[in-house]
Amino acid sequence: MPSHLPRCSGLLFGRVDAAEITISHIEFVPNVRDRDESVIAEFERTIAPKFGDVYRNPGRGFWSDEKGVLRAVMEQSANGLELMGSIHSHPNWHEIGPPHERFQELSENPTRMDEYLFRQSSWPVNVIWYVRATGAGMTHRVAGWRPGPEHCSALDVRIPASIHEELTVASEV
Repeated sequence: MPSHLPRCSGLLFGRVDAAEITISHIEFVPNVRDRDESVIAEFERTIAPKFGDVYRNPGRGFWSDEKGVLRAVMEQSANGLELMGSIHSHPNWHEIGPPHERFQELSENPTRMDEYLFRQSSWPVNVIWYVRATGAGMTHRVAGWRPGPEHCSALDVRIPASIHEELTVASEV
């Protein structure tokens, strides 16, 4: 709904072995994008000039609370897990958002802004969960990305069947 921007972000925790990274926990932390003055200034000073005026909208984008991130890292470290990356949603904003913000089609692929943030964090796993509202309900697609010097490279993401069964949205082909 245009009055409520659908957005979500979480931190991915897990373990690394020689063959793969296994994510075993997602920690959601508060979003401070629209209330932390330093974050608002960062969007005004750096992000909007680089990626477009739509990022001046404080309801657009997500910025995890620093204290929430620190708390999550300390808690999960005590559980033997490492911070591996992030997951965030992309809604079909190009179809449901205000007309002046519909120019950038969103999907499970990273935007230029996503690639910038993935490079800044240097986390090895960054997942985008594309959620699309349709007349029949909702569909979704998921993709994982590793930051690169120019562009992100795709990761092989496997979601256990037990999680598929918990989802209430239909998978889009």
